Amino acid sequence: MPRIRFARLVCFLACLLAWGTGFAAAERKAISFQFVDLEGRQIRLADLRGKWVLVSFWAYWCPLCRIGIPSLNSLDQREDFVVIGVSLDYGGDVEKVKDAVAQHGMKYHAQVAGGSRRDADSPFRQVGPVDFFPSAYLYDPTGEIVMFIPGQLRKGQLLAFMDAWRSGKGAADIKPVYAMDLTRFEAALTQRHGSGGGQTFRQWNKLRDELRSADTDTKLARVNDYVNQRVRLRSDTAAWGKSSHWATPAETLGAGQGDSQDIATAKYFTLLSLEIPPERLRLVYASLRSEKAAGKAPVHMVLAYYPGPSQDPLILDNHDGTLRSASQRPDLLPVFSFNNQHMPPATADSPHGQAAWQQVLQRARAEGFE
Repeated sequence: MPRIRFARLVCFLACLLAWGTGFAAAERKAISFQFVDLEGRQIRLADLRGKWVLVSFWAYWCPLCRIGIPSLNSLDQREDFVVIGVSLDYGGDVEKVKDAVAQHGMKYHAQVAGGSRRDADSPFRQVGPVDFFPSAYLYDPTGEIVMFIPGQLRKGQLLAFMDAWRSGKGAADIKPVYAMDLTRFEAALTQRHGSGGGQTFRQWNKLRDELRSADTDTKLARVNDYVNQRVRLRSDTAAWGKSSHWATPAETLGAGQGDSQDIATAKYFTLLSLEIPPERLRLVYASLRSEKAAGKAPVHMVLAYYPGPSQDPLILDNHDGTLRSASQRPDLLPVFSFNNQHMPPATADSPHGQAAWQQVLQRARAEGFE
């Protein structure tokens, strides 16, 4: 659920985009926002108490934003629900926003022209970070943020969450459910690596069974140790016979080898299978400060876990196997981060990063990681 570099607070804030975002929104006190919509009306959270309020951030160039419009229109028709759309990155031309709202049939309670995210008074600053589109924040009827929704909204999941909240469970007690097809993962390992793959699956699944009811810190530490010990660090050329290869969990764990990218990815999917929320995890490309100083620029990847909105992420790394917070890892220089909800950017060093990551996600789904 809700928000979300290495070196103490100043560096942490300076590197926020590289480390990424994603957190359980119930941990964050909401600001009582005040917007002015396209019709000049004052839209205040304080006036909407007793209703669920969804603030949905969108942009004109975002295809996923358009896909979610029917669901948002349907939600806004409910007596207990209000949808507020906030368009960002349109600049100051309100007429363009009005035209887009009309063209796409966005029939929400209110639409707000948010201008640029760089504006000091941009509306998103009253709600929460918006790193990509669409992004939405859900307020419960008491006026507190209880969910951050990065990416496409799933109406059924949202309604199930609301039902659980009403039943008295409360947002803090609602745990994510990650669909993991163990049969497919076992088959992928066995088909690829024979009897050794079957043994790998049994060891991996034994670890999952042991950690099923463990606390988060224990899950992070044990998974970090397991993958570090099982997978030998090798270059893509040595491991896969290719200059660049993004391996799936079955490839990496079955072969027992891979580069830091493969190792971090295996940890990522294993933790997802243990119901660690994906929005709390980010795969982070980084440089080792010592090697950069020596004139080298190796690709190094770590996995970051974000425990809370005001806390340093914890770093799972094969270079330093001890679980440490980002502020305790001044040897790392973050470059950019991503997960299954936020694609990596295309860079000079990795121009095909987005396509490669999407392929890994598709191949991992075929292995059972839904």
